[in-house]
Amino acid sequence: MVTRSRFVAKHDGAPPTPPPGGYQRARQFPSSPFAPELTMPFAPREPEPKPARRRHWFGWAALGAAAGLALVLLIQLAMGATDTIYGTTMIALQLVVAAVVIAALFVPNARFLGAIALTVAVILNVGTIGAASALQSSAAGTYDGETVRDKTEQEYPGIRDVDPDLVLQAESLEQMQARFDSLSEAIRTELTDRFGFTWVRIGEGSTRPERNGYGGESMLVEYSAPVWATEQPIRTEAQKREVMAAIDDVLLREGVYWPLYPLNEDSGITDDSLDKLYGSADPATQVVWEWYTEVGGTDLMYESGAPDPSLFYATITDLTHDDTGVFRQRQEAENASDGTPLEGLQLFFLGRQLLSEADREAFEQAIADSPID
Repeated sequence: MVTRSRFVAKHDGAPPTPPPGGYQRARQFPSSPFAPELTMPFAPREPEPKPARRRHWFGWAALGAAAGLALVLLIQLAMGATDTIYGTTMIALQLVVAAVVIAALFVPNARFLGAIALTVAVILNVGTIGAASALQSSAAGTYDGETVRDKTEQEYPGIRDVDPDLVLQAESLEQMQARFDSLSEAIRTELTDRFGFTWVRIGEGSTRPERNGYGGESMLVEYSAPVWATEQPIRTEAQKREVMAAIDDVLLREGVYWPLYPLNEDSGITDDSLDKLYGSADPATQVVWEWYTEVGGTDLMYESGAPDPSLFYATITDLTHDDTGVFRQRQEAENASDGTPLEGLQLFFLGRQLLSEADREAFEQAIADSPID
């Protein structure tokens, strides 16, 4: 039995006593766990600063090239210069910048700047800025791809290769309208007397600006006279030729130099084309006969640079030869639209490159102000 007195009186089982002078490098423990030595934190050790990494100059060059091209494209976008953006120069610059940016990605110290440059090039390039400019110009109706000279030419009041002096000498719009009315009335009177035709007027006269040959509109106009049509059909080939001959007589009497020319018998057109246009290559079985002439009563039409002569068309429709039904459908559509008779003769006058008397003074002034000779 172990007794307490054993440990009090003797040292059996207890740790040995320290040597004289104590243990070397003995640790000193505080008397309390809440002593200041344990509660005060140790001061943190600041990390040593890393040396700054220098960027390669090639990366800066790639970023500058991408930013410079983007700036130029944005300026052109603001100016609406869509054609310039898509021009050869800008596309070549884009290819050069792309090559520089891609090369920067393979240079170790230039990769970061090269990645930024690549982002700029992807967002702001010829494709994206050009598309934005085209959409902007299209929405505003300003896209024309023209230079300042082109815009000046568009405003030319005359017609390219037409002498303005000869335009002023030619019959005016009002004079040609009166002439058409006179010719039409004379033809209708003659045909009524010979064949007993009655007539119906289709539509009203109309004008539209002529193109000036430079992409703009001229002050000259094209005039379409009202169409007159017979209410009776004309069936036989013999009667058709008699009608055309009677019209020729009137035109000659009224001072029109050229007789009617049969377009439906034009030897310069293939049989397939005649079949599509007139229903057959043979006049005896054609659905449509179309004859025309130039309306010119002066020697002016022979001058170089003179306005185009006015035209007259005499057209006969005979649906008894329409085996396909195509011509009948067309005639029925016109009849439903404006009351055009399904069959019979139509008289149509077309005036070209005419100047209105009301525009004569303005035309002369505009020609004088125009830089185009």
